[in-house]
Amino acid sequence: MAFLASTALISCTEDSDTQPEDGNANSRVFATAAGGSSESANARVIVNGFSTSEFTVATGEMEFRYAAKADIDAGIDLGSISLKTNLNSSLQSSASETNSLSLIASGDSQSELVAEGETPEGNYTEAEFLLKQNTEVESSDPKYNKSVWIEGEIDGTQAIIWSETEKTIEAMAESSNGVEVEGQGDMELEFDMEKLFDGVNFSLAGDGNADGTIEIGPDGEDGNALLYSRIMSNMESAVTLKSRN
Repeated sequence: MAFLASTALISCTEDSDTQPEDGNANSRVFATAAGGSSESANARVIVNGFSTSEFTVATGEMEFRYAAKADIDAGIDLGSISLKTNLNSSLQSSASETNSLSLIASGDSQSELVAEGETPEGNYTEAEFLLKQNTEVESSDPKYNKSVWIEGEIDGTQAIIWSETEKTIEAMAESSNGVEVEGQGDMELEFDMEKLFDGVNFSLAGDGNADGTIEIGPDGEDGNALLYSRIMSNMESAVTLKSRN
């Protein structure tokens, strides 16, 4: 009998560890890259003539805005609901940490876990985060202190797009109803390469210092400052909050 009671106690403890508190959901947040063609021999993501082999961003200080489930259940129109922020939830605490996210590796898009934890149930309409300098890699890594790092080729020439800029990104939900998070609801931040490179004419990119690598960065070393500015101005509109379920 003592053994059975002990077993029941362990079972209840495990259930309490996995079940969210009333009004909360267990949720995970992922990030990925999408868009472009990957039909080349080296399977890279190709957009506007840029063949991407690696894409890494660093994020932190992430939080989410949502319409509370209680307000939605009460029949209040989503557009009339005052949005709340999931501050002090375990999901927000996890998402606030600095993450180095490899969204494209060896030419293939992949999903990276950003955060997991409990968060209030509701319809999530926006993710706000800081694109920040990457301190999660070794100081000898070329991505160190870079908030954005993209490697690839332009017309067969090695190319790198990079930034040290730290800026706040507000990623809106793909659906006007937001992402429903209830019970177990996973979300995903999608970085769309088509939108990121929208209006960017890579045929104009040059290797100004003739070192064999086309560099598109904030210092304009290779004379590609206009291309860099366009890419960075596209960043916010390139990120969308979606359901992953």
